[in-house]
Parts: sequence; structure tokens; C-alpha cells
Amino acid sequence: MAQLRIDGEDLVVRLGVVDAMFSVKTSFRVPLSLVTRAYSDPFVHEEPRGFKAPGTHVPGVVSMGTFRAEGVKTFWNIRRGTNVVVVELEGHEFDRVIVEQDDADAVAELIDAEAARHRPGRGTNGGTGAAG
Repeated sequence: MAQLRIDGEDLVVRLGVVDAMFSVKTSFRVPLSLVTRAYSDPFVHEEPRGFKAPGTHVPGVVSMGTFRAEGVKTFWNIRRGTNVVVVELEGHEFDRVIVEQDDADAVAELIDAEAARHRPGRGTNGGTGAAG
């Protein structure tokens, strides 16, 4: 299973050896300022994937790698589970990152909160960037 973690001002997507082999990618970083939203979605696994470019997809079993559908480039790393975090991005190589996590609700909440503090117009110290 891929790991999502916050490292300073970045969201890090780190893949284990088997996941990296199927995803044809080892790991990557996303500046938190590019994260527009993160949420858990137990039904996203039902969504069409689009074209593999590159990756692995066995319907109902595994989706790992880069997929393109209707102009959206998505990195998938899920198995059969429904504990899935969706991270929407703007201005990154990927438009979305979809990764299975043990506690998808908590992980999505953490990423969304951290990203909100790093978005343009916000201070990176947790403040709103506005004087009160």
C-alpha cells in the first residue's frame, strides 16, 4: 500500500516495491500549495479509469499507475478496498491522486487541513495570513 505523509511543505506519495512495480513509479512529492482538496471516497473505485499511461489495471482487483480520462490525468494506487483518499491538485503533473489508506477519513482530513494552511494567500505557520 502506498503511504501518504506530510513532509514540511509537501505531500509525499511513497510506494512500496510491489506497488512501484505495478505503478511504474516509485514516489513523488506534491507541494501542499497545489492541493485544492482532499477527501475520502468509498465509491471512487467504481469510476472508469481511462487510458493506462503507464500502469496496471485488473477490474475489481487493482489499479496502479497513471491513467487519463476526459482530459484528467490521475495517479491511482488502489486494490479492492473502499478506504480511499482522493487528492485534487491544480498546477501539478497530476490532476488527482487516488490512494488507498487504512484510515482514509483521518488521512484526508489531515491533508486537507495542512493544504489549507499552504494555499496562496494563507500563511504557512497555520495562520490565515490576514490581520485581525
